[in-house]
Amino acid sequence: MTLKKITILVVALSAFVLAGCAGKPVTFQNVTPDTDRTAFNFENGREISASASGLQLLLLIPISINDRQERAYELLRAQAGGDYISDIKIQESWSWAFVGTVYKTTIKAKAYPRKAQ
Repeated sequence: MTLKKITILVVALSAFVLAGCAGKPVTFQNVTPDTDRTAFNFENGREISASASGLQLLLLIPISINDRQERAYELLRAQAGGDYISDIKIQESWSWAFVGTVYKTTIKAKAYPRKAQ
């Protein structure tokens, strides 16, 4: 093999490996973006939280890591139902596992219910 072919192979493999490390950005949006804010009771908010984890197997193989923020946010939205979500806080943590590293995303927020009709 020539040096040029080896260089192309290394670049192609690097690009392939790095493409697996890209996560999707999470856009925090209101559960009901088209609803007027005056329809919600901002005096009776409740705390909600959701978590999602992923594993970096043998420090090389990502398993459910790149989408953990999105999964946690979807769980948070499910907890809120149709309530207004505000005051979002994100916490990232990690811990060692026998075969790799566990990464955990926890999202906490306040959910404000609709006013009684």
